[in-house]
Order: sequence, then structure tokens, then C-alpha cells
Amino acid sequence: MMAKKSTRPNLKLLTSLGIGLVVSVLGLGISFFFAIYRAQIDSRQEFLTQQTALASRGLEVELERFQTEVQSYFSYLNSLKTNQEGFDQSLNQSSRRLFNMFPQLIDTLWVKVGEETISFSMTPRNDFIAETSSINFREDLRPDQYFIAEEKSEVQLIFSLNIQVFTKEFVSNFYLNPGGKKFLISHAEFQDLNPGGVGTIELDESDFQRIVNDVEIGLKGTYQVSWKELNGPQVQGVLVQYPLSFDLVSGRSSLIFLIPTESLTSGIYSTYIFFFVGIVILLGLTVVFFLVSLFNNINSKKEIESNLQKISGLFDQQNLLLKELRGFVFFIDSEFKVSHVSEEFESITGLSIEQFIQTFSGKSHQSSLSQIKGKMEAAIKDQKQHVNLEFDFEKNQALKIRLRVFVKLMYQEGRLQGALGIATDITSQYLSQQKILANEVSLRNLIKSIPDSIIIYSNDGEILDLSLQGPDESRDMIRLSLGKNLQELVDIEQGKELWENFQKARKTGKIQTSTVFWKNNSGSPRHFEVRFFPLDENQMMSISKDITSQKIWEKGLVEAMEAADQASRAKSQFLANMSHEIRTPMNGLLGIIDLLENTPMNPIQKQYVDIIKNSGSSLLAIIRDILDYSKIESGSVEIQNELFNPSLELQSQVEILHALAKKKDIEVKVNASKETSELFVQSDRDKINQIILNLLSNAIKFTPDHGQVEAILEVEGIEDEMCQLIYRIKDSGIGIASENIEKLTEPFFQVESSNSRSFQGTGLGLAIAKRMVDLMGGEFEIQSEVGKGSVFSFSIWVKKEVAPKESIEKKKITWKEMKEMGTIFPLKILLVEDNELNLQLMRMMFEQLGFQFDVAKNGLEALEMVDAKSYDVVLMDVQMPLMNGLEATKKIRENPKNKNLVIIGLSANVFEDDQLRARAAGMDDYITKPIRLAIIAEKLEFYYLKLREEGNISA
Repeated sequence: MMAKKSTRPNLKLLTSLGIGLVVSVLGLGISFFFAIYRAQIDSRQEFLTQQTALASRGLEVELERFQTEVQSYFSYLNSLKTNQEGFDQSLNQSSRRLFNMFPQLIDTLWVKVGEETISFSMTPRNDFIAETSSINFREDLRPDQYFIAEEKSEVQLIFSLNIQVFTKEFVSNFYLNPGGKKFLISHAEFQDLNPGGVGTIELDESDFQRIVNDVEIGLKGTYQVSWKELNGPQVQGVLVQYPLSFDLVSGRSSLIFLIPTESLTSGIYSTYIFFFVGIVILLGLTVVFFLVSLFNNINSKKEIESNLQKISGLFDQQNLLLKELRGFVFFIDSEFKVSHVSEEFESITGLSIEQFIQTFSGKSHQSSLSQIKGKMEAAIKDQKQHVNLEFDFEKNQALKIRLRVFVKLMYQEGRLQGALGIATDITSQYLSQQKILANEVSLRNLIKSIPDSIIIYSNDGEILDLSLQGPDESRDMIRLSLGKNLQELVDIEQGKELWENFQKARKTGKIQTSTVFWKNNSGSPRHFEVRFFPLDENQMMSISKDITSQKIWEKGLVEAMEAADQASRAKSQFLANMSHEIRTPMNGLLGIIDLLENTPMNPIQKQYVDIIKNSGSSLLAIIRDILDYSKIESGSVEIQNELFNPSLELQSQVEILHALAKKKDIEVKVNASKETSELFVQSDRDKINQIILNLLSNAIKFTPDHGQVEAILEVEGIEDEMCQLIYRIKDSGIGIASENIEKLTEPFFQVESSNSRSFQGTGLGLAIAKRMVDLMGGEFEIQSEVGKGSVFSFSIWVKKEVAPKESIEKKKITWKEMKEMGTIFPLKILLVEDNELNLQLMRMMFEQLGFQFDVAKNGLEALEMVDAKSYDVVLMDVQMPLMNGLEATKKIRENPKNKNLVIIGLSANVFEDDQLRARAAGMDDYITKPIRLAIIAEKLEFYYLKLREEGNISA
């Protein structure tokens, strides 16, 4: 009993101890479980936070490097704009380089230079495309676009950026646990960054609003959240967001990494499920738990090391890019020590990496590198985000380089968390800049040696600097204007013109010239020619030349020119009067010959009439040549464009001279290229025909009997809107000596000028032809060899036109038809003529043609007769007493009933101005004297048919 009593308490004690031990182990296991669980959660959460921060900082570094490169690119374009030569090629190369440096970041780049805009883009196949764009800068700017410009800069940039695509590619190198997600939040929207894409996720409204609010004020954060993917279950997890600090686009942005927590607890529960079965199993599982936890920690470290290797690989990729730029990267930790330096440091600086590390640790005082440390310390003291500096670095005794350093400083709660530095070798760019400065000094020295006065202005017209030349009085006047405005130098009117040209030169970049004058202290006027042009973006320059002596000379020249013009007008008026006086008797002479030819004559009489007719025609040709040359010389010839076929016109001119060639038994051939047969052009047909007729008649004249003359027509540029007609007149004549060829186109020049010369003429034909070709913008050429003949060529640029739908061939009137015209074409005719000789001739012509007519002696009589009687045609002399033909025509046209009356002017004035005045007065047509019977017949037939077609005369 004693024993039992003694053992039972022991059993209870053991049981109590066992139960206590089990409870203790169970409590210890449960406590240990939650400790491990919290350690796992904290470890994963810390890893997730570090991954997010590392990715965000790396992304900021890339985007800030992009901003730096964009600023360099912008400055480079502005420097290129001052030297236009090669600008387009350099623009394409530098733009493509920018695309290659930041693949997938830039979607489209617009570059505006002056008024022109060019867009650049890269296709998925890496095809670089440049084309003209019509984007409206500033007005068409979208929130996802990055705009770069400076005040008064002619170069402006717009970048359309793929921030989401670039960020997705960048964070693909950062590992997350299975089930982890990556997003970019911008403008309160989640943007998918996951490989393959998972779309969007739905967060609890309160969690989402809390995250958005933190992003808007730039706070990073870690959140326990739940989310739901599309058609998926609700998931619990941890979300870390790290705001991005860059201003490429409007609005706040933040990088978000999140992982689910279910995967962390599922393994722990399955491991400890049998712990509650028994103490032994619990203890065994405790050991297993420790082993699993240890294994998980090892795996976690392996994952961290793997991620660090990936980050290191990304760092190496960035180093490859820096090798192309001749630069190196270095990292500074939170203790202001160098944690990493890229290998390029040694090749660029010639120093070891250890020396650079020692410089920041204070163990070395390399003077040049210490500048970086000093600048960073000052920036940290002022809480600055960036450090920029340039300095010379002695790589060795024989070589000095120029380094540019950019450092991004990262803070957390006001304390330095780290820094990323990029240093590049800019020696070549620096030397180029120094060369430019040296050139500027040379240019200033050159300016001082220029004999003209040079003034430099601001863009507002304020005078900034002077380099004065010329008389002392003028220099003193300008020197006193230093600091004044351009418009204050002269009076108001001249100042307005100067300012307009100043602004125009500033805007267009082209030289603008003004002429100004002012009086010096002695009261003498001084004239200056001022040329404005831009010096750079902020300054203008003018070069002023004293042209007082030139102005005095020009004034005398103008007075001489006015005297010459007055003499030329007097000469032209004299020729016009002489033409009128000569053509009046010529009208009677040639008109009577036309009538006499139509009467019965014996052969001798016929021979005499032919001699008289040829002599009259020769005299008329001489008068025409003199008048043509006078019109050309006075500049009163106008180009009249008509539609015609050059091949048909050439053939018609050859037919005109057929009889003359037949008398000398000369073969005249036409050789027109196939393209001209259906070609229609716009040009001055009459002048081209006159040139052809002149050259053909000369060729026939100077070609011996039984010789050959060939008229050649070719065309060039047939595929374009404009084409060139090339005429060649080739003969087998006597030829021309080489020393006389250049003189042939001089007026009144004749190779044989003696009184007994074989060939008669005025010597004006080729001079007129050459000047007419010049008026039409063509070229005239002569090739000749004595005894072998000559080739006269000329070319004319003409405009191609569509061929007319139908062509009416003109039928030549026979003598028999002429005698019966009054019966065939019964017209009521009024002849208005004051000269008795011309009146007698016209009566004989009308009698020959069979027409009845009335006569008026002046314009007043014509008005009365037209009012009293209805006429079909009025033949109106232009120069008459009491009222001339032009005034009478205007009066007749004032009556509406005379609107269909045909009025044909008759005048010995052959100038184009006279014909234009006749048309303006209301005349339908114009015939110049001497009047030929055939011409009268053709005109009356034409207007009879026209009146009948319009229903103004009965058939």
C-alpha cells in the first residue's frame, strides 16, 4: 500500500510531466511554426521589396540616361543647324543611333527644323523609316509624348514613347516566386508587364485607392492585399510598389511587384499535419521542419544569388553599350563607398580600379578623381538628385583626356541609399568645341580687316558690338549709337524698312538688304547699303557699305538711260510714221498689181508685171525687217502662245518657198522625226514660222542651182510636260568663212558688202531670227564651211498640249472663185476710207471680187450711215480726220443693235500695240497695208460663213 501510494504520484507526475512535455513541445512546435512562417513571409517580403526597388532604380537610371542622350542629341542638332552642309545625313545617322541605344522605348520621333517636320520610326524588322510629317507641334501633343524645345530654337523634338513595352522588357530580368506578377501603374491604371500577359487584376477598392493615393504623392509601400484575376479565384498576397522618379510623360507612375502567400503556408501545414498525432512524431517532424526550413533558406539564398547573377548580366550588357560610348559605370553604396566599377575604367583612365576605390575611402588623393567625390559630397549636403561635371584628366604624361560624369543620387528619408555614376570620354567633342572657339577668334580677326562697318545686334535690335570702317564722321555717328535700337539710327520711314528686313532675315535665315542715308556733321548726305543676316540663335549681324559714290554714279547713269529711252521712243515713233507713209503708196502699188495680174496680158506685159511685183515684195520685206528689228530693239515684242503642230507648220513654210526653189532647181526636203507627227505644243507659232521662213529663204538664196536644202525637225524631252523643239536648216550652198560666222547675227552685217555683190538684202534677217530665239528662251547656232554649205540651228522650249479633237484644213481660193465672191457671199459692206488713192484701189478690188459697197470718208459719216442702214461688214480705216477709226468703232459698239456687226480695221501701222488697241476698241479683225486681194477675199469669206453659222445672215 505504501508502495502503491508512493508510485501513483510518480505516475501522475510523469503523466503531468508527459502531458506538460507534450503541451510544451506542442506549444513550442506551434510557436516555432509561426516563427518560421513569419520569417519566411518577412524574407520573401524583404526580397520582393529589394527586387522592386532595384528594378525601379535601374529603370530610372535607364530613363535618365535616355534624357541625357536626348539633350545631347538636341544640342547636336542645334549645332548642326548652323552648318547646313550635311545636315540631313547627320540627322538620319544620329536619330538611328538614338533608336538603337534605347530599343523598344521610342515609338516615333518627330524633328521640326524651321517649317519642316520629319518623323522617324523603327519597324519590328529594324527598318529605319524617315518621312515628312504634318504633326502640329504643341497642339497635337499627347500625354504619352515627350516634348523637347528651347526658346527661339529652330529645332524642336517630340518623342512618342513605349514606356510600358520598355519597362516590361527591362523587368523581365527580375525573378519573382511562382505566381508572382509585375505591373506598372500609371494614370491610376494597371499596365501588364508579365511575359505572355495576364491582363489586368481586380483589387479591393479600398486597397486600390490607398495604393493610388501613395503613388500620387510619391510614397513607396508594402501592402497585404487580395486580388482576383480574370475568371480566377480570390488570391491573398503581398504587393510592393516603388514610385518612379522621371518626367518623360505627364502623371505619376510606379512599379508594382506582388506574390501570393498561399504557396508559403501550404508546405508548412502539410509538414506539421502529423505533429498532433503524437509526441514522437511531433519531435520527428520538428527535426524534419528544421531540415525543411534550412533547405528552404538554402534555396532562397540560391534564388537571390541567381537573381543577382541576372542583374550582373544586365549590368554587363550595359557595359557593352558603354564600350561603344567610351565610358564606365560605378556604384556607390549607402556608406559612400564604391561597391562596383566597370572594367572600362582602367582602359579609359589608365588607373586601376583599386585607386578609384581608394579615392572615395580617403586613402588616395588623385586630384582629378577627387573632383567627383567633392562634387558628390556637396550635392548630398544640399540633397540634390544629380551631379554633372566635366574636367580634364591626365591619363599619362603624353595624353590628356576630357571626362564628363553624371551621377544619380538616391535617398530614403533624407539619407543616401546609393548612387549610380556614368562617366564618358568626350575628348573628341571637347576638341571640336575648342576648334570652333579658335575659329571664332580667327573670324573676329578677319572681321576687323573687312573694309565695311559691322554691327552686332540682339534679336530685339539692340546694338551690342561694333566694328567700324569708313570716314571718321560716319564712324563717330554710329559709335554714339551703341546700346540703342536699330530703328533709332535713321528716320521713321527708313527705320520701318530696316526693321522689316531685320525681322525677315531673322525669320528666314537669308540675307536681306536695305539702303539708308543720313547726313553727317557737315550736312553732306551719306548712303549706305546694309545687309542683315543671323549670326546665331541670339544675335544678328549687319554689314554696312558706304555707297555714296556709287549712288552719285547711278544718278548720272539713270539720267543717261532716260535720255536714251527718250531717243529710242523718238526713233520708234519715226519708224512707225515712216511705215505708215511708205505703206500707203505701197498699198496702191501692190493692190493694182494684184488686179493687173487678173487682166489679159501678153508675155512681155506679164514679165513686166512680175518684175514690178517682185520689186514691191522685196521693198515690203525690207520695210518689215527694219520694223521687226526696231520692235525687238525697243523691247515691244510680246510672245503670243498658240496651239499648233510643229511638223505641219514646218511643211507649210517649205511649201511657201516651193516656187522659188523650183526656179533654181533646188531640192527642198523635210525631215521631221516620228514623234513630231502627232505632237501639239503651245508657243509663238508666227515667230517660229518667221524664223524658219527667214532661214529657208537664205538657204535657197545662197545655194547654187541644182543644189539641196534640208529642213530637219527633232524633239527632246518628250516624256516631260515641257519639251525642246530643235530645227536645223541645212544647205549645200557657198558656205561662210569662220571669221564671219560670229558677225552674221549682227544687224546690217553682210559677208559681201560691195556695190557689185551677188546677193541683195538688208542684213537684218539673221539678226532678227537670233533675237527672236533669245526672246523665246532658246539657242541659235551656225555651223558652216566655205564651199561645203551651212547648217543654221535653233532650239525652243515649248509646252506639250493635248491634240485638238478636229482640225480644219483651209482651202485656197482660186481666181475664178474670187471673181464670183460677190454672188456666192452676198455681204452688205461699208468701206470707211479718207485716202483717195486707197479708196480708188479698194473700189477696183471690190469690183474685181463682185461685191457691192457704200463709202464713208471719215468716222462721223460712218456713224451716220451705220445708224441709217444695216450692214454686215465695216472695213474701217484707223487714221482719218474728224473722227478716227478707233473712236468710230467705240461709238458703233455702244449701240446694242450693232453687237453682231463685223468691223475690220485697215491700217499701215503694223506694231502689235496698234493691233491690241484696235481689238480693245471693239474691232473683230485687223488688216495691215498694203492690202492684198487674196487677203480681202479670205476675210470676207470667213466672216460670211461665221455670220451665217450664228444666224445673223440668211443663207
